[in-house]
Amino acid sequence: MQTPTHILAGVFIQKAFDWKHHRRVALVLTAVCAFLSHGLLDKLARLTYHRANPDFHSPIWVGYHAALVLVTILFLYWWWKPFKWGIIFGSLPDLDWVFIHAQEIFHFSIPWYRQPHLHHLLGCIFDKLPPFTLIDRLPNYRHQPWALLPEVALIALLAAVLRFKARDPAKL
Repeated sequence: MQTPTHILAGVFIQKAFDWKHHRRVALVLTAVCAFLSHGLLDKLARLTYHRANPDFHSPIWVGYHAALVLVTILFLYWWWKPFKWGIIFGSLPDLDWVFIHAQEIFHFSIPWYRQPHLHHLLGCIFDKLPPFTLIDRLPNYRHQPWALLPEVALIALLAAVLRFKARDPAKL
């Protein structure tokens, strides 16, 4: 899944563990659950438009990713301060790609960081646990541009719930 989806998952998870009297326990649970949510969402990404390599010649790919950047900035503006821990740990595994692609772009080498270690760790968890192995039976639409619609719908739904429920925090 894309960054806005991971941000929203982190926000929802941190809201779920918003315990004032057990702050440390809440932060540990937020960190673990948000980190694991990244693996689950990435496993479900087979249902969404999620090409492995950029396609700067495709107007759909470029437009979609430009919109994702704008939505990511907006979400960070709205939710960073109150939900930074959920956002950080929900997005943390994508640092794999920052390190790997930065080496390619800037022509330097980190010998021990050529593979996406955090994603491999999550893969070990979600590729071996029986209920999650069933996700592999879902169709793979990663290269179908129309498959961006389910993720856009999910992002819109989650963001709307957060924005409208934010008026009354007790409801979420």
